[in-house]
Amino acid sequence: MSSVMINCPTTGRAVSTAVEMEPSVFNRLPNIVGRMRCPACGQEHVWAVRSAWLTDAPCAAGVAALQPGSEAA
Repeated sequence: MSSVMINCPTTGRAVSTAVEMEPSVFNRLPNIVGRMRCPACGQEHVWAVRSAWLTDAPCAAGVAALQPGSEAA
């Protein structure tokens, strides 16, 4: 299992959304949104799958770990 990560818009730090899933599941998700209390700044953030990435996700099969700014879509 890998953790779904986002960048905190306040601090710019990578933080966990506290959601874990397999890369194969993450790669099939529609662009859903979620809410979370940020461990970096304490604020609530709304995040979307298109701005999230997985920790420990293999960069195989032509997917660049789905980090923000990657060209995988």
